Amino acid sequence: MESTDAGDVSGTTVQCPAGTFKGLREGGAVQFLGIRYATSERFGAPVPYRYPEGVHEMATPCPLAIQESSRLGMQMSGVDVDAIPQEESCQYLSVTVPEGSAGKLPVMIWIHGGSFESLGCDLMSFDRVPLATECGVIVVGIGYRLGVLGFLRDREGKLCNNGILDIIEAVRWVKENISAFGGDADNITLFGESAGGEAIRCVMLAEGTEDLYRRAIIQSAPLTVMTGRGPMEQKMLEELNRMPIDASIDEVKRVQASIASHVTEKGPPKYMKFGPRYGVYPLPDESAIPDRIRSIAKDHDLIIGSTEREVAVFISLRKAIVAMDRFVLTRWLIERVIRKKSLSMFTEPCEGFARKYAELGGKVYLYRFFWMKDYDYIGACHTSDVQLLFGSKGLQGMDISMGKTEAETLEEGRPMRRMWAEFARSGEVPETELEGILRIGRVKLRYTVPNV
Repeated sequence: MESTDAGDVSGTTVQCPAGTFKGLREGGAVQFLGIRYATSERFGAPVPYRYPEGVHEMATPCPLAIQESSRLGMQMSGVDVDAIPQEESCQYLSVTVPEGSAGKLPVMIWIHGGSFESLGCDLMSFDRVPLATECGVIVVGIGYRLGVLGFLRDREGKLCNNGILDIIEAVRWVKENISAFGGDADNITLFGESAGGEAIRCVMLAEGTEDLYRRAIIQSAPLTVMTGRGPMEQKMLEELNRMPIDASIDEVKRVQASIASHVTEKGPPKYMKFGPRYGVYPLPDESAIPDRIRSIAKDHDLIIGSTEREVAVFISLRKAIVAMDRFVLTRWLIERVIRKKSLSMFTEPCEGFARKYAELGGKVYLYRFFWMKDYDYIGACHTSDVQLLFGSKGLQGMDISMGKTEAETLEEGRPMRRMWAEFARSGEVPETELEGILRIGRVKLRYTVPNV
């Protein structure tokens, strides 16, 4: 057996408080896949998990949370989730460590998106190896409960945030164990996109999390859909509470689909039906968010931003609209809608949060991502930034890949990976532009976003 000394990652076996784990070598990194960090009963809070004595081989990717396949999900991830193992108690994480590192590396925890309904941390399009090996950082991906199992009710039938509690428990696991993998437990950065970005904001605002991480990167978080959700969620909760608590997984899926189909709200919340509820533990009321920001901002650096044409990806399944965007006489109209919706749902709320964070004492950088913005109808769309961070495994040939090969996307993403990793390392962003990718700037109280 190889060395298990704390902080020694020259081998593939690590001993930490949670257990002793044997990983596998891949592309210059050691991967520890599918480590359970907690368990839970249905609708219950997560309970920390510790492995029994002995060496546990961690070579199987994390199972997905319970979810249904969708055309949009396949478009954005390149996989059919029905073909991947799913588990109701899905509290697993995976750790990717650069091989042969000397220890005390910055740690980056990835929180995946998917509207709090879909995807998972070990999908092939979230390949952590390039970021870890190129930039000398440890990258952790975490899984958490989704849909009605994670974001609607507790054991007593009341509103809850179990999915957020899962994420917090995973971050706590990293804080307690990552030094054995060679990571710096005092230099942890959370980063995530879309629902993952909103989840990071929730961790930041949640009660008692301030010592679990140092920095955060929020990408394309749909902050505007997280307000005014009370009436919608109450109706959803009433319908879910009519389901027996021990219903089969097939019945859970059927009820979730029924609940989603009965949503009649006209405002932004309808675009993300399941998600965190402010004012329910561990999250503050919406009115108390500024006070919570004031208490954490000076100690936690932040990057936040959005893509230039966020909502373009959501028209991809509507062939008539795609055709109009490609036709010169109607393209202006579709582009006007895309810009207006992207600004109102993503860009402007992110800018507002960035300004508030700066006003209340935080160091925050605001960015706008515009890679491939002129490519067909889908350039610089929602999730296109994720491709530059992780590559585009499984996406080649699909519209979302924008005509790039996997190798081309991976190569073009190097500058962004370096920038994100440097921020994780030092809290600094020395550049103001990555040519052809994004512009970024330190937020001042009168900061305006540069034209792109």
